[in-house]
Amino acid sequence: MKHRSLKTSGLSRERGATLLVGLVMLLLMTVIGLAAMRGSGMQELMAGNMRDRNLAFQSAEAGLRAAEGVLNGATLPAFDGTQVGYVQDIDGSKRTGFWNSYNWQAGSVLTNMGLDRVAAQPRFVIEEVSSTVVNAGADGSGIDFASSLKSEDVIYYRVTSRGVGGTQNAVVIVQSTFKR
Repeated sequence: MKHRSLKTSGLSRERGATLLVGLVMLLLMTVIGLAAMRGSGMQELMAGNMRDRNLAFQSAEAGLRAAEGVLNGATLPAFDGTQVGYVQDIDGSKRTGFWNSYNWQAGSVLTNMGLDRVAAQPRFVIEEVSSTVVNAGADGSGIDFASSLKSEDVIYYRVTSRGVGGTQNAVVIVQSTFKR
């Protein structure tokens, strides 16, 4: 009987240390799980924003190509301000941030491309920047008497396009220079 009483007295000295360690481990696992959930939620938001921005960029590129299609046409619109979106060089349009504050609703051409998954169809503005006369030899070629008589008018256009992504918050503005 003596042996049995030693085992009973050893169990009575246990104070729940295993339970305490188990609860601490459970708490740590919960914190790690919550951090993982928060991280994956943040990554999902970032992926959504990237997709939205990509849609806006593709929309702006489509607007740019539509405007360049107008410039490739047989006839051009007048760049005297009588048609919305076709203007002479706008003062300050080369400044950083100019196009962010530009009134796109009133001063641009709205494309009718039927792009889906975008909040608004792309818009563009074409500016007639300069008209220059290019003489023979300006491109580094040789000059002879016959070629010196040839000259051509070259007109440069600055095309600015604004695309909107899946939400109104994703906006991309792209530009190109077109020579005709």
